[in-house]
Amino acid sequence: MSQITLKDAVARAKSHLFDLYADDSPDQLALEEIEHVDEGGKSQWAVTFGFKRKRDISVVQPNNNSVLDLMRVQPKEIEHRVYKTILIDAGTGDFVKMDMRRVS
Repeated sequence: MSQITLKDAVARAKSHLFDLYADDSPDQLALEEIEHVDEGGKSQWAVTFGFKRKRDISVVQPNNNSVLDLMRVQPKEIEHRVYKTILIDAGTGDFVKMDMRRVS
């Protein structure tokens, strides 16, 4: 069986990512990892992207009775970078699944 190319797998994974997050488009998208894997006897491309999402940015404000208030810490913005691995069937190019990639 012929397989899709690495570049085609990345393009398809990226297309699926943008389709799935159409309501909150990924920002600062970067290709992080790509690996050819056999999962459940099926040949797949595991494509990992890192990106920022607008909805993950929040302002942290101290409580009225917290230690932070005593130290007069100013509110600050916390940004979260998200990592998603998309599995693409290496034979057909079909979307298989998307997983959250934990980074330690």
